[in-house]
Amino acid sequence: MDYCIGVDLGGTNIKAGVVELRSRRIVCKGSVKTRAPRPVEEISRDIVSLCESLAEEAGSSLSKMKWIGVATPGIVKDGIVISTSNLGWENVDLAGNIRALAGIKTYVANDANVAAYAEAVWGSGEGAESLIAVTLGTGVGGGIVIDGKLWEGKNGFAAELGHFIIERDGRACGCGKRGCLEAYCSATALVNDTKEMMKKYKGSLMWRLSEGSLDRVSGATAFRAAKEGDEPAQQVIDSFIEHLAIGVSNMINIFQPDVVCIGGGISGEGDNLLLPLKARVEELSFGIDSSRSSVVIAKYRNDAGIIGSALLGRRDEFIKMGAQTQSIIDKFAIEGKVLGAERYGLGHINETKYVEVENEGKIHKYILQKINKNVFKNPEQLMENYVAVTEYLRGVITERGGDPDRETLNAIKTVDGKNCYMDEDGEYWRLILFVNDSLSYDKVERPEQFYESAVAFGNFQYLLRDYPADTLYETIVNFHNTPDRFRQLMDAVNADKCGRLSEVEAEVEFAKAREEFAGTLERAREAGKLPLKVTHNDTKLNNILFDKSTGKPLCVVDLDTIMPGYSVNDFGDSIRFGATTALEDEADLSKVNFDISLYELYVKGFIEGANGGLSEGELEMLPIGAIMMTFECGMRFLADYLSGDTYFRTSRPRQNLDRARNQFKLVSDMEKALPEMRAIVKKYSEMA
Repeated sequence: MDYCIGVDLGGTNIKAGVVELRSRRIVCKGSVKTRAPRPVEEISRDIVSLCESLAEEAGSSLSKMKWIGVATPGIVKDGIVISTSNLGWENVDLAGNIRALAGIKTYVANDANVAAYAEAVWGSGEGAESLIAVTLGTGVGGGIVIDGKLWEGKNGFAAELGHFIIERDGRACGCGKRGCLEAYCSATALVNDTKEMMKKYKGSLMWRLSEGSLDRVSGATAFRAAKEGDEPAQQVIDSFIEHLAIGVSNMINIFQPDVVCIGGGISGEGDNLLLPLKARVEELSFGIDSSRSSVVIAKYRNDAGIIGSALLGRRDEFIKMGAQTQSIIDKFAIEGKVLGAERYGLGHINETKYVEVENEGKIHKYILQKINKNVFKNPEQLMENYVAVTEYLRGVITERGGDPDRETLNAIKTVDGKNCYMDEDGEYWRLILFVNDSLSYDKVERPEQFYESAVAFGNFQYLLRDYPADTLYETIVNFHNTPDRFRQLMDAVNADKCGRLSEVEAEVEFAKAREEFAGTLERAREAGKLPLKVTHNDTKLNNILFDKSTGKPLCVVDLDTIMPGYSVNDFGDSIRFGATTALEDEADLSKVNFDISLYELYVKGFIEGANGGLSEGELEMLPIGAIMMTFECGMRFLADYLSGDTYFRTSRPRQNLDRARNQFKLVSDMEKALPEMRAIVKKYSEMA
């Protein structure tokens, strides 16, 4: 398990959560009262006690957490809280106190900096090289992230963005100066301005919205009234946005960051805040239209402290892993110093790292992978397929006027011209250009994504329609030979090497009942109905990269299983993964259902993407391909569970069994829906 704990230490509450780094989710969270001011030793004990209970709730223990990260108000340097009025501390070793009690690595940083880091790493600024976060809360906080690192300054005082002076001799600020951004753009200032305007205009809608009481005024009052056309409220909002635009424009003019991220409670106003702010910032700040700093709303709000503090240990790990990676990177035909590396993605098979390399002041990004020799018995043949197909695609994409650096993968040769590097332990490594400004999805979040992925995989078939499939190596023999997968399952059943057979008898009987069905595609091939084609053989949604800005598919990735095969297998693998209401390892089968509407979307997109390149026999067998791939994958998960989980990566006990049961549930659903599935294919094939 890749678990760590993030703690958001506030003046009122201590909030914490167990965060799984690979899946980017909060597994569980809780809170206790801070009861400040109290000595650091007492609050540290409460933090550790909360962390212990959350670790147990997550099915683990505190000693198994990778680290604890803490976000705290105040000035922080190297884990020392130099000063924080909220907690009444000066020069206390918060990190040291928690580390001594918990017995694991502990990191501490300023809460506004932590919120900025959360947005830069996983949030609205993910992938940006520089980000400024402005947090509009009781005060105005800020954080600066440059090249993945928090900029704290030499003394920890950096990024006090709320104390930019935007109006000489202006309003008094809590810091003792006058004219600070915080005096105009904090939630406190907004509430005060709203109240003053209400006193001047007794007929304002703001009175009704606050139930006739100034005590009920909130930061949302003026926004709500302005939305309904209240002029006094609009004056409050215009003044607030004007001052915020001045502050943000100053930040842009000094730093020219990729992203300015607006967070805090007021950011919940969304476009009502963002759209006029962006328009005014564009007028006040310097920049070129094609490459201006983006002003965005923060992704994380209430959980920013938990997420950001949980990620603090990532910085340290990123640098350490980078140092270990340098010797491997040196074997490839690139130059530069490795800045850092981290584990990347949720793949079951290969060990994957995201790597940043600096050369002549520019940062280059790569994906470094160790090829799993237990799965791929001949990595050199695999890489011959990989390079041959991607270079072919690069040529086709270039001819079509596309961007070959983003629309296909690009493998970097070793210094001696090979496709991969074998280290002294006999492990094989490959280096690939990172596709910038892209993202992938583990689950269909919007139906359009599934449709677009269908177009992408259909187009993948179309682009490779003239590639001689029979020249490719079969990197995993009988990979999608379902009768052979059935035989392997029966071998695992008979061996029962881990003594798990007694708990899977129902699943084994389910598979045995479909032994005859398992040979359907092979019989169609023998009858000449299924041609041999270049196939991807792992067409899950998360093997498509989407453009961050447009949401459109960029390229197909994870090409290890490029082999000769059947197009209906590629189609079917997407259906089993995407036309479902749950993730692949969902254990609660009541949540697992075949979604016929998503199936129809995918049929439409796949046929469109293939651009008339599917034969009559292929079209006829598409629904069978969907059931076959789901059945086959269920058998593979079940066989791996019986054999001790040696093939698919697992992050918890019985995960492969849950995957198998999940797939078999979908098979049952699809079998019932087969007539409707066939009718849908007929409908769109006639339209093509």
